[in-house]
Amino acid sequence: MNESRLFSGLAREGELMSDPADFSMVVGSALPATFTFLYQRLDAALLRWRSGRTAEPEAEPEVPAELVGDLELPLRVDSGRLEARLPVLEALALGMAQYERAPERIMIEDTVLMQTLGQVREALEDIYGQRFTFQGETREQSGPISEQHYDTVAGEVTVMEAQEAIRGSVTSTIRARRVEAGGKVVGMRAPIIDGRD
Repeated sequence: MNESRLFSGLAREGELMSDPADFSMVVGSALPATFTFLYQRLDAALLRWRSGRTAEPEAEPEVPAELVGDLELPLRVDSGRLEARLPVLEALALGMAQYERAPERIMIEDTVLMQTLGQVREALEDIYGQRFTFQGETREQSGPISEQHYDTVAGEVTVMEAQEAIRGSVTSTIRARRVEAGGKVVGMRAPIIDGRD
């Protein structure tokens, strides 16, 4: 009764790709808060990496009203995913720093900024295992993401098991090529998972 190895805990790198054009749908007035939230999450993840504290949950961030949905707090960094993306994240942080110093330059018409925000969000969603969606976008609301890939399941696989939490939009996906006799795949368990619309 051997369970095959897990191919991916959340989603393989690149599977959460956000179309950079998604940000053109963000309500113009929401763009500064969108930028600030993403920049602060990127900065926090990099600071935690440098300090070696990625195993600890992040201090609760200030969640802007422009973020649609509910995050599972505190945010937790997947240190393996962060390490894999580190060179790209450092470069993205440098690119965003000029806008952080001159917020008047944050405009929806700036295609380079929109592409950068798309890349930052895609990386952060992978690192934090949560979707970040903002006012005006036509994508699933913010909330936890769980995606697992198995070849064969012989025992029990559970993706989410709440015990008094995980409110808001939740996405859970399990892919298994084969479930052996006696094997069991559970996508979510309660009490309280509450995927609000």
